Amino acid sequence: MNPPQDTDGRGYQGDPRDIPKWVRRYTQNRALPVVVMLVVFVLVALAIGGSSYLGGVAYRDGNMVLFGVCITALVIALAANLYLSVPRWGGKLVVRITQRCYAKDGNVAVSSQKLACPPRAPWALGGAFMVCVLGSVVLGFLGYFPLKYMQPISAVYVVPFLVILTIWMRPAVGWLTLLWPALYGLHAVLIVAGAPILMTGKWESLNMLIPIAGYGILSGLIGHAYSRFALHRLKKIARTGLSACDPSTEAEDG
Repeated sequence: MNPPQDTDGRGYQGDPRDIPKWVRRYTQNRALPVVVMLVVFVLVALAIGGSSYLGGVAYRDGNMVLFGVCITALVIALAANLYLSVPRWGGKLVVRITQRCYAKDGNVAVSSQKLACPPRAPWALGGAFMVCVLGSVVLGFLGYFPLKYMQPISAVYVVPFLVILTIWMRPAVGWLTLLWPALYGLHAVLIVAGAPILMTGKWESLNMLIPIAGYGILSGLIGHAYSRFALHRLKKIARTGLSACDPSTEAEDG
């Protein structure tokens, strides 16, 4: 008996051979934990930015006590950023969040060989990212970098960082994850090109927050929507597969 044809009226063929493909796509794009993690990253970023800004003000005012407190807070925030950035640690946290977000869907994973990655590479990547963040923030407040170009400057290290993380986490995550660094890089190019997208006054902090958190959340929601679409396909295949194996259906066909 032939596989079911055009089961949903839109030309889709519920071929059981497509099950592994849609399982993989569903699993790779379960991105709600990314949205949750971004909230944590925003809090860390606010801690980094806030402590850096207050530290600069305290230093200029000669308030060494407040300056020391801000530097301590900055070190703690950077350590938290390093913890979340290292796949061995942050990855385990993402796994726990995933299990909670998708508890009703059951457990599923993409089986593959472990990516050949040097043992110290995550440390090197996280450390380099931390140094870049700290360096750009300090140099910015010292006046070496124009504040309006902080986002394009950060794109120099943020985009490669996100791309490398995606490659390291393959095939556990899908290629849709690259939408985040792509949008981040595009935003930087638009600023350098003079596009009127920079905010001023009390909204100036959004010049960094929107590319970092906004594009990440958007990418996560797109990935989540695609995972639900893949799950819908799987359910279609399962239903049509059961119908194809139904003895009563075979009797009618015979």
